[in-house]
Amino acid sequence: MMHPPPSSSDATAPPAGDSLRIYEQIFRTAADALIIVDRSGHIQLANKQAELLFGLPPERLAGLALEALMPERFRQAHRRHRSLYATRAETRPMGMNLALWARRSDGYEFPVEISLSPLVLDDQTLVCANIRDVSELRRAQALLSHARQSEAVADFGRYALAGHELSHIQHEACQRLIEQLRTDCALVAQLNRAGTALTIGASVGWSADELDSVLPRLSGHWRELSARPREPSRVIDDLRSVDAVDPASALAREFDSLLLCAIPGEAEPAGLLVVGSRRERSFTHDDTNFLQALANTIGAALQRERAEERLFQAQRLEALGQLTGGVAHDFNNLLTVVSGNLQMLEERLADDASASKLIKAAIRATGRGADLTRKLLAFSRRQTLQPRPVDVRQLLVSLAEILRRTLGAHIDVQTEVEDSLPPAHADPGMLDTALLNLAVNSRDAMPDGGELVLGASCCVLTDAAQARDLDLQPGRYLKISVRDTGQGMNADVLARAFEPFFTTKESGKGSGLGLSLVYGFVKQSGGNTQVSSKPGHGTSIDLYLPTSSAMPTADPSSARFDYRGGNETILVVEDDEPVREVALAFLKRLGYRVLEAADANGALQILQQTPQVDLLFTDVILRGGVNGPALAREALRRYPGLRIVFTSGYAPHLLPSRDEFGSDAELLAKPYRVDQLAAMLRRAFDRPAPAARADP
Repeated sequence: MMHPPPSSSDATAPPAGDSLRIYEQIFRTAADALIIVDRSGHIQLANKQAELLFGLPPERLAGLALEALMPERFRQAHRRHRSLYATRAETRPMGMNLALWARRSDGYEFPVEISLSPLVLDDQTLVCANIRDVSELRRAQALLSHARQSEAVADFGRYALAGHELSHIQHEACQRLIEQLRTDCALVAQLNRAGTALTIGASVGWSADELDSVLPRLSGHWRELSARPREPSRVIDDLRSVDAVDPASALAREFDSLLLCAIPGEAEPAGLLVVGSRRERSFTHDDTNFLQALANTIGAALQRERAEERLFQAQRLEALGQLTGGVAHDFNNLLTVVSGNLQMLEERLADDASASKLIKAAIRATGRGADLTRKLLAFSRRQTLQPRPVDVRQLLVSLAEILRRTLGAHIDVQTEVEDSLPPAHADPGMLDTALLNLAVNSRDAMPDGGELVLGASCCVLTDAAQARDLDLQPGRYLKISVRDTGQGMNADVLARAFEPFFTTKESGKGSGLGLSLVYGFVKQSGGNTQVSSKPGHGTSIDLYLPTSSAMPTADPSSARFDYRGGNETILVVEDDEPVREVALAFLKRLGYRVLEAADANGALQILQQTPQVDLLFTDVILRGGVNGPALAREALRRYPGLRIVFTSGYAPHLLPSRDEFGSDAELLAKPYRVDQLAAMLRRAFDRPAPAARADP
């Protein structure tokens, strides 16, 4: 019926009727299902095996559209493939590298292999489809593939853990994807530091032109996968079948199939892992799992690299802090000598207008030097802090009023403060200075005006990973935010923002210590800072400070004291002789009886020999093996009624705590003015007298 009868010249050929019966028997008894389909895709003839395979008798199969024998999800694509085949019919396997599926009448789905053969009959082209159930074969292949891919995942994990550079890890992932999935190309697209665009981390099998073309289109897929984190992968077996608005539609010119997976990041996907095939094929569930496993490994490597960068940055800042702290200590001692002698000269030459003018200018210069060292000490976390409960709402409202008057009408200053905020535990003066520095930076970033928002909210870090990312201990913190709509910072500037003396401002318009001061103050207070900024999108700086369970009280440093001295006896302990001479001169000028010692041993001898020492005024750091706090401990053990005032050019870990010495112990930072020294001494003496000093 479908083939011409054998030639009469063929002596071995059976009669024509016998041939037809033979062909019919072959068709009906074939081991595979045979289905003959016309040009419209309707079944004309089916054999017994087709009945067994699909669960329908031949008479019910006849007339059905071929797509009725496959799952619904494949039917549209199959109609298109059938139309394309009709334009160039030839004997060939169907869907090379495709996972083809059929559907029984009861709904059961199973994998099949299909071969197509065109038949010409009376000017009509029919197609004979040879269909075979390959469930067992596919199952065996799947097990083998799964085992092979599992080994490849483990091997890739070992490679990544071996400490290779991220670029090498990404390139190795592309190579393994092409090898295991038998695709034509693979790439890693990662989010840039600013979080604004995807960049190529590694690629194999792509030309430069293709990369330039495909990269912008992948952004749509990244946004799509970011929006559904529980479904990190997408399979597109046929790019021509996607909707025109789908970001994949623009890739149809280069590829037939695509498999994408989001690379996990800390808050959002850190990029995409992509494989593409230039020929028709299907990706299996195991293929998707393999891609996702490699994406997870790349994500872990990427997070490890970012964590190492943060650690390196923290170590770098710590090393700079140690250096600047040491310099500031020595510099403060020098400033104490210079400033102290200038103050004494100013008093002696008060009648000389010209000399007084010069001295005042020099004193102002020492003040600027003291401010510089204060910022260096803040960065190095060695400044003298006096933390106490701070009402942040009141502080921000007051600061906003000041900023509205000083920044100008072109900058809109707003506050966003949560209700019922707990007090922050911080030095109020330094917190005010830190916020003022941030506000000034925001002003400079908005030369044409903009919006400055001061915000505060309570933040509870219960998740250990979140706390670790912020380099904080889990617990409750007060988050103070300073946001602006200014020019923003690029990734390079952002990476160096907290470095001392680094500035992008013009010469003379910034010391580069503003953010350094903020960073050091917050870290020393037990908190941390977080900065986010993008060019053209402004900057947001968050300060995380520990909270206090106590209620805010009045700032003792804000109380006014008379500039007066007294007649008590004070023992000065200072190992730097010029600094000690300044202290002695100040105290004698104030009327006090003064004794002096260069180290702790000398001070203890004087205390033993002199029964009427009322106050110990000692530097925190002393030569001789016994520092100021250790001296104070021993002196108080022997003489419990002794008052203590410490002084320091900086505040390292030796700094005495109020918990140990109580509120009677004061701390005066170098360099100091005579009126500051007078006020602190009177505050110490005017408190209720401690217990009487025991006799030696």
